[in-house]
Amino acid sequence: MKVSVILKENKSDKYSIANEHCFYLDSIITNPKDSKLRESIVRHNIFNFLSSKENFKLCPNSLAIDFANISMAAYAIDQAANREKFGHYGWSRYIELNIPVYNLEKWNSSKQQFERTLSFLSGDKWILNFRKCKKPFPSFTISEFRTDKVCLFSGGMDSFIGISDIMSNKNSLATISHHKGGNSGELTTQKELVNLLQNEVVDKEILPYYFFVQARKNDVLLGERTQRARSILFLSLALLVANSSSDKTEVIIPENGLISLNLPLTPARGGSHSTKTTHPKYISSLNEIFEMVGINNRIINPYRFMTKGEMFAKTKMPKFVSENINKTLSCSKPGYYQQWKGEKERQCGHCVPCIIRRSSMYLINKDDATNYVKNVIGSNHRYDDFNAFKIAIKRYSKKDKIRLAFQKSGYMDISEFEIRKYVNMYKRGLKEVRNFMNQS
Repeated sequence: MKVSVILKENKSDKYSIANEHCFYLDSIITNPKDSKLRESIVRHNIFNFLSSKENFKLCPNSLAIDFANISMAAYAIDQAANREKFGHYGWSRYIELNIPVYNLEKWNSSKQQFERTLSFLSGDKWILNFRKCKKPFPSFTISEFRTDKVCLFSGGMDSFIGISDIMSNKNSLATISHHKGGNSGELTTQKELVNLLQNEVVDKEILPYYFFVQARKNDVLLGERTQRARSILFLSLALLVANSSSDKTEVIIPENGLISLNLPLTPARGGSHSTKTTHPKYISSLNEIFEMVGINNRIINPYRFMTKGEMFAKTKMPKFVSENINKTLSCSKPGYYQQWKGEKERQCGHCVPCIIRRSSMYLINKDDATNYVKNVIGSNHRYDDFNAFKIAIKRYSKKDKIRLAFQKSGYMDISEFEIRKYVNMYKRGLKEVRNFMNQS
């Protein structure tokens, strides 16, 4: 069945369509307090950063606002629409977004590629219907905000290394964090680590942005755990900040190459059953869309050819990072066990990110099983991801197997030299995991 989403340009927007499963949300430039919607599918604090009088006020251009509206609508319905209920065979959903934009011709020119990009990301069929905004784009008061770098910061190990490396070069930095509320400790972790780094590097300012965006569930929208489209929201929030600084400011994604490629560990995990949040094809496609519509900011992953262990071993602030690395949160299941350590949920220890994390720390003799709820080493329990890695290590024992699985993703705007670097990196990354798993 088709799920339709309508984003309202403003509180007087009367646009509607006839569909039993039609859901609504407001533009990010609409004050939530003025909303006329009976039930929006999302809650957020983005408007606060566009209207604030403080030094973190944003003033992005109309293209960045359009992209954020599209991305928020995609994220909200991806998070709310249960695959079992709305998906074909319990998985692939048919989602139609109806979005008012300020730059209609430009977004229509990228429509097909944008739909393919969303489909690659989430495994669903997406239809984007753009319509022209009736009101002119509001003139935001230009702020004095400028920064050298804008970096995604989840509070995980990679992003902590990433912002530490940036600050080691004495750059000014804006960190972009997203949290959904709840009790996983995401926001607590993010704030603690940013404060630690600011106290370490006092001669340059860190300006942290803590965005709250959460889909709303109801009797029809039961919620979906996979949440494949979260990264497009994350990147759109970063673009709002980067574009407010200048249209040349890059968005930095600090993510190790092994998790970025995220090749299917087993045949059953093919396609969208493996996340594509920072996959080279996805990032390349978004940058192409930006170029097509006239967004000059670009998305860069400087660690795309490095394993997690190599990121840790080569950090530019080794003492500081090593002393604080156990405060980071890499787990894909925060809040799952309700077993607390201080104010934060401990990491599960057996999901893919936890296994890669422990493997990287084992590489440099920093692994400590007591930081995790479950210890997969020497355990008699069956853990799906641990066993999947055993299969992957055999499955990708040769480089040509890695290359074939990588290129099955489809066309990417990368060179043969880059392909070889990805393959070699993935081989090294699996070796890190194998050495960790084979310890006595």
